[in-house]
Amino acid sequence: MVQSYRQYYRGQMWHVVRDPTNNQFFRLNDAAYQFVAMLDGRRTVEAVWQACNEQLGDRAPTQVEAIQLLGQLYTSNLLASELPADAAGMFERYRKRVRREIGGYLQNFLFIRIPLIDPDAFLDRWVTVFGLAFTKVGFLLWAVLIGFGVNSIIGRFDELVASGSSENILDPSNLIWLYISMALIKGIHEFGHGFACKKFGHDAQSGGEVHTMGIMFLVFMPVPYVDASSSWALRSKWQRIIIAAGGMYVELAIAAIAAIVWSRTSPGITHSIAFNLMFIASVSTLLFNGNPLLRFDAYYILADLLEIANLSQRSKEYIYYLVKRYAYGFDKARNPSHSPGEKFWLLTYGLASVVYRVFICVGILMFVADKLFFLGSILAMGAVFAWVLKPMGKWFHYLFTSPELLRTRPRAIMVTVLFFVLLIGIIGLWPRPDYDRAPGIIEARDRALVVMAEDGFVDSTLDTDQQVAPGGPPLLTAHNDVLDRQLQKLKADENVFNEQLNAAMGTEVVVRQALERQLKAIGDEIRHTEQQIANLRLDSPREGTWIAPDAKRLEGAFIRRGQPIGEVIDFEDMIIRAVVSNELAPRLEQEVGVEGEVDVRVSGRPAIRFSGTIEWISDSGQYQLPSPSLGIGAGGPVMIDPTDQNGTKTVEQFFEVRVKDLVYEDGRRLEQTGDIFLRQRVYLRVAAGHRPWAVQWWRRIRQLVQRRFHTAI
Repeated sequence: MVQSYRQYYRGQMWHVVRDPTNNQFFRLNDAAYQFVAMLDGRRTVEAVWQACNEQLGDRAPTQVEAIQLLGQLYTSNLLASELPADAAGMFERYRKRVRREIGGYLQNFLFIRIPLIDPDAFLDRWVTVFGLAFTKVGFLLWAVLIGFGVNSIIGRFDELVASGSSENILDPSNLIWLYISMALIKGIHEFGHGFACKKFGHDAQSGGEVHTMGIMFLVFMPVPYVDASSSWALRSKWQRIIIAAGGMYVELAIAAIAAIVWSRTSPGITHSIAFNLMFIASVSTLLFNGNPLLRFDAYYILADLLEIANLSQRSKEYIYYLVKRYAYGFDKARNPSHSPGEKFWLLTYGLASVVYRVFICVGILMFVADKLFFLGSILAMGAVFAWVLKPMGKWFHYLFTSPELLRTRPRAIMVTVLFFVLLIGIIGLWPRPDYDRAPGIIEARDRALVVMAEDGFVDSTLDTDQQVAPGGPPLLTAHNDVLDRQLQKLKADENVFNEQLNAAMGTEVVVRQALERQLKAIGDEIRHTEQQIANLRLDSPREGTWIAPDAKRLEGAFIRRGQPIGEVIDFEDMIIRAVVSNELAPRLEQEVGVEGEVDVRVSGRPAIRFSGTIEWISDSGQYQLPSPSLGIGAGGPVMIDPTDQNGTKTVEQFFEVRVKDLVYEDGRRLEQTGDIFLRQRVYLRVAAGHRPWAVQWWRRIRQLVQRRFHTAI
């Protein structure tokens, strides 16, 4: 016997009907529920429909809606009558349902679910203990724990970021702990859903049954899952939201405990396990379970917050409705939105989920192809069939055969043809500017590094951003007491030897020659020491701007010989050193070439625009970046070898390009300002003619396949 529960969505009453034999749920509005409730086995369907019209008036279901409702109930084996049961029909419907499920598995075999156990009895036994986490006191303790966890890592945030870099997370020595942590965390995550569902089911005395727990292969990675769909029977949307968030709720508590342990342990196994638990239970769960565009926890939370049941399916149906109603002119198209407020959310979610689904599916295919190229190729062909060809086939079948379009079929066909003509014209035929981007940094062509010439204590430094020239004010002055005393001693020794030489004027030549040699050696030492002392005054090696932002902090400090102090830079001649991929370099040389013009955009400052002329393109590829700021570790776009400590060795070969004659759009020469500064990251915007988008996209796909999989298409 089916069970029904009342719920309210956006002020309207709905009836949730549950079939306990297969734990499936159906949602009926009040009018449909009253129609079904009148089917008592004594009255005919026509009599029931007439009675509904008398009682409900305009709210009563139409004949078409009544027939559709009866068909859905019949297909789900929820209709019973005094006539002999159609056993063959029931089995046939069951077989069709099984075939649909198998077809769903085959189409989504990257997300296969395998049920293993029935955890209901276990959850019943322990819900009195673990269910306390979902009480007001439990939430308060949870919030305090989260506060302690966040506070424990605030002072070590830089260390946390360094530990969380991709090379450390995916280090082979860390992978085993990462997998163990993920299995443990995700298992606890699912029990969080189960205990929350059981707890609120007991409180409401409805729902709360959890009969299925198993393994889901998420892109071939096994992760636990639990079926908590009985929460749909609960009247309170807040209880349903807490059940949907129960897994993340538990994971964040574990992340807080792990953060406290991580902050209080030194590097070792415990430290590593704590970090992995913290990473998996916070960043990972929020990225996946916290994303409402994926049908994980956040999706169900959003659906209940918006009070829009079956949000994903109805958003698709709403887009179909808009096409049928306004493009094809089918006035009787069924509008899946039940209130004006739903329309915006259905349309927004429908469009966003489609775009994101394409993005995530392409990412998954690339991931699989990276590991197993042959399998990835098969998956790509299957994806083209399942996501492009099959939907288009259904669309055209509907277009030419659906009775809905009996009166408007010519218009529907014309609109569809026009849509594809415009689509092909815009994407495949209309030439658009073909741009490529290459990252680079701004540098000065002429620059001189100023380093400390001798050890000494700094007396004074010249303020930074001053114009300097040889013979002008010193950049830095320092003193060295050891050298001063050494010079005094050498001069005293020189005086002594001079006196001895004067006294030996009447002696033998050999004695005088020995004294002269000693005087010459002392003189050489004096001149060397005087030069060392003179080197404690640093003069500008060239004309330019003195750049030494930290120089003032050096006053009074002892500086070793060779330590950099600052630079003298000629800002009137600035250049860009850019790195160009193997794919772009030949096109850049052929279609733009040396002395060709390129546009430049400043990273993070799109409003700042200037241009330049290509001065030089390297003849051979290289692997050393001109600056670490171009590497991904410093926020740049270039992938860096994880083993390189300097952050300049790239994974892939590139060509260097130098750009000169940098000028703004109004013709002014580029100079260092508040918007432009030395070593700032920029992007060359290379215009390579005009081509249709389809040609540009196909070229990028070919380059991507060749670069990632070392094969040509």
